[in-house]
Amino acid sequence: MTSEGGFLNRSWVKIIERAISFLANIAVISGIIFASIQITQSNKSEKRRIAIEAVSPTRSNDFLKAYARLKTAISTDSIDVEDQTSLIDDLNYVMNVYDNVAIMYISDLADRCIIKNAVYSAIREFSSIVDTLSYPKEYRKNFDTLLALMKQESCMQDTSRFHR
Repeated sequence: MTSEGGFLNRSWVKIIERAISFLANIAVISGIIFASIQITQSNKSEKRRIAIEAVSPTRSNDFLKAYARLKTAISTDSIDVEDQTSLIDDLNYVMNVYDNVAIMYISDLADRCIIKNAVYSAIREFSSIVDTLSYPKEYRKNFDTLLALMKQESCMQDTSRFHR
């Protein structure tokens, strides 16, 4: 009887060991899945932060003034000689800001939809200003690439989450 009881005890121990081992494996797999989800969420959050930082200079007072001066100069069709240097500075400033945005967008370092929703209409409008002022093509490579990529990007803005 003791040998039978010892055998039964050992088989129960093996069953319990296997069950614990199985549960431990499930816990490890669940941990890996959870960590993967967390890393993905962290990466998305970081891309959003970078996108917001990339477009924030387009909301600055200096940028908006430079942009407005360029629009005004183009719409009036009369650029004074005294204003040319200032307009060139404004044009270079605006293009540098958009170039930084373009680098983040082209490199896929930032959330593309946040960037597109924030600046696409202004970039389309600014493209005609750049053409009118004959800004050299070799200096607007990133800008032109950004514009082309934005045309292809499909970003459905989900505003339902803001109206709850």
